[in-house]
Amino acid sequence: MVRVAMALNRTLAALGFLAAAIVLCMVAGILATGGFSQEFFELSPSPAAVAAQLTDQPAHTFGLRLNVGLDNLFIIAYSAFFVLLAVRLRGLLSPITIGVALGALLLTALLDAVENHHILLMLHAFQHSEPLSAEQLEFQMVASNLKFHASYLGAFLFAFGFYRLGGLGRVIAWLLWLYVPLGMIAFAVPVEIVTPFALARTVFFILAFALGGIYFLRDKGAPSAAAPGDHAQEISGPRA
Repeated sequence: MVRVAMALNRTLAALGFLAAAIVLCMVAGILATGGFSQEFFELSPSPAAVAAQLTDQPAHTFGLRLNVGLDNLFIIAYSAFFVLLAVRLRGLLSPITIGVALGALLLTALLDAVENHHILLMLHAFQHSEPLSAEQLEFQMVASNLKFHASYLGAFLFAFGFYRLGGLGRVIAWLLWLYVPLGMIAFAVPVEIVTPFALARTVFFILAFALGGIYFLRDKGAPSAAAPGDHAQEISGPRA
C-alpha cells in the first residue's frame, strides 16, 4: 500500500513539474515570436485585427502554431495530473466533491482542445485566403471563457483537498482559491487592460503545478481517511 502511494506521489510530482515546464516553454515561445499567441483569439478580435496580425507575419504564424502545439501537450499533462490527484485525495474529500472537481477539469481540457483546434482551423482558412467571420471569433471567445470558468470550479474544489494535506499543500490551496477571484476580475475588466490579469493567471498556473510537484516529491506517506463527519465540512470551509 505504501509503495503504491509513493509511486502515485512520484507520478504526480513528475506531471506537476512537466505541466509547469510546458507553461514556461509557452511563455518563452510567445516572447521569442513577437508576443502573439492564442490568447489574442480569446478576446473576440475583429476579422480585420486578425488579418493585421497574420498577414506577412511569419513569426506570428509560427509562434501561434508552436503555442497551440505546446498547449495541446499541456492539456494531456494537466488532465493526467488531475485524474491522479483525484485518486490521491480519495481519503480526504467526498466522492461527490472529487467527481465534480474532476468533471469540471476534464470539461476544461475538452474546451481547451476545442479552442486550440478551432484556432488551427481558422489559421488554415486564413492561409488559404478564406475570410474569417465575426461569428467564428465570437464563438472562440465564448469557448475560451467557458474553459476558464470550468477550471475555476475544479481548482476551487480540489483546493480543499490540498488544504487538508497540510504544510505546503495549504500554500497550494490558497493559490488555487486566489486564482478564482483573479479569473473573475479578468472576465470583468475591459479588454484593453486584461493583459496583466492574464499574465497573473499564467504565474498561478506555473506556481501551483511547480509547488504541487515539490509537495508530492517530498511526500512519503499514504493519504489518510477522513474522519466521520469531515465531508460535511469540506465545502463550508477548510478544516485545520
